[in-house]
Amino acid sequence: MSGTVRIEREARGVFTFWLDNPAHRNALNDGIIAALTGAFRAAADDPACKVVIVRGTHGMFCAGREINDLQSLQAAGMDAINAAYARLHELNVAAYYCPKPVVAVLERYALGAGIMIAGWADIALAEDNCLIGYPEVKLGIPPTQTTIQLIRGVHRKAAVELLLTARNIRAPEAARLGLITRAVPAADLDNEVAAVVGALLGASAEAITRTKQMIWKTEDADYRSAIAAGVDVISVAAATNAAREGVSAFVEKRSPSWK
Repeated sequence: MSGTVRIEREARGVFTFWLDNPAHRNALNDGIIAALTGAFRAAADDPACKVVIVRGTHGMFCAGREINDLQSLQAAGMDAINAAYARLHELNVAAYYCPKPVVAVLERYALGAGIMIAGWADIALAEDNCLIGYPEVKLGIPPTQTTIQLIRGVHRKAAVELLLTARNIRAPEAARLGLITRAVPAADLDNEVAAVVGALLGASAEAITRTKQMIWKTEDADYRSAIAAGVDVISVAAATNAAREGVSAFVEKRSPSWK
């Protein structure tokens, strides 16, 4: 099976997961899905990890899922298909519920499974010319997990048109729709990533995790339940060492020292 996930760890706590399957434009296969799931789970439990970046090697993000991988699944029967998509579900959960901030960096292609990964990320930055789309219906496949994350973040009419027509768009339109965070010229992409990562590292890691937890708890709740959950979260967080240090640093006009 081709491809792998290369993990680059920086001393400052930035872990970069490189999708490395250039023969297939960094498309996913079962091996890459398993490796990426394991990488997210390990990062979640690693106190040294402060930020996760997901990128593709050779200047391209991810062009979807390997066609030959799908063909092998179809030939293997229903049990194998169910098991394979259960593993994709595990990746979904590991990525979306990672307690560390996750930044996806999109170059050239983010199609199908590629834009699905970007949808699970907290922040998605793309070069202007990146091609984004949901081609599954052209292959006779409903885009299931991609639909779930898309319909929650984009206006229904825009989401349905992209899903049913398989129309490809460029990153600036994706940003206008709310599908990604921001589109920038290719020459500026690395600087934009560095700026976002710097801002994340400058914040309290504990506060970031608690913020993500509150989002998970409240995004599907009714307003009253969400407000109650927010009160519970801030009541605990306000007394933490991170909050004490953050407030003290502000009052003393110094940079906080996060531990």
